[in-house]
Amino acid sequence: MVALSLSLMFPLAACTTTRATAFALPMERATECRQLCEQIDMKLGAVVIIMNSAGCVCEPKPAEGTGAAVSGGATAAGGALIRALANANTEESRRQQEERSRRESSSGSSPSPHH
Repeated sequence: MVALSLSLMFPLAACTTTRATAFALPMERATECRQLCEQIDMKLGAVVIIMNSAGCVCEPKPAEGTGAAVSGGATAAGGALIRALANANTEESRRQQEERSRRESSSGSSPSPHH
């Protein structure tokens, strides 16, 4: 019965999405990103927000006399990098939780020397 209940809950959990960030995103992030890109003689292409991280995507400035836009590949790459880091952090947290659970279960199942 418990297995049936759990199997019915997991599909519902898989359909939920979380907010892009749990924190307020101040306008200063865009200003900071713009300034960082300018420092390396580039222009701000995008501010990428994934989970609780914000990142800047800088793109090369168009050549003088042209208005040609650079493709959004840099934006996609920046987003993919933030997502990969988030996945790595999630995996590490999961591994640490499993290790803690193993330690707790092995210490809880060993006989007490005081008996």
